[in-house]
Amino acid sequence: QYMESTAEKALQAMFIELRAQGYTDLSVTVGFRDYVTQRYFFNQQVTEYMKTMKDQALAEEAAAQVIARPGTSEYQTGLCADLHNMDEADITFGGTAEGQWLAENCWKFGFIVRYPINKTTVTGTAYQPWHFRFVGRYHAARIHESGLCLEEYTAKLEEEGYFD
Repeated sequence: QYMESTAEKALQAMFIELRAQGYTDLSVTVGFRDYVTQRYFFNQQVTEYMKTMKDQALAEEAAAQVIARPGTSEYQTGLCADLHNMDEADITFGGTAEGQWLAENCWKFGFIVRYPINKTTVTGTAYQPWHFRFVGRYHAARIHESGLCLEEYTAKLEEEGYFD
């Protein structure tokens, strides 16, 4: 899997620590994803929802809750990775020892759990304990300390004039 080089190095460091803690069966299942691939996965999810919803707009809205629309996916930045040890990503990963270790320690390597369980109304995306976003160690530490999600944190920075 490909990632932006700084994020990739941070992820490698995190994997070294994971292995030192005895978690040896985790892997990166998704890294960088180009527009065409993102469109394929999004359309596949829409098709699946169309089987029960029968309305294109509703199916697209539902799909967008679990897979970003093409052109808006963080995977396209090279800063995100899906990490787990399951046949496919599942919310139960958050309850595993590996998932809990990652949630509690990923910030030390510059990552955050991008879509936390208690922030779905803020992020607009379902809980995804396997999806990690590189934001750098400085911001990851502040996000971790504050309990904010990325949307809340960037809004706070904007209020404070950080982007001026």
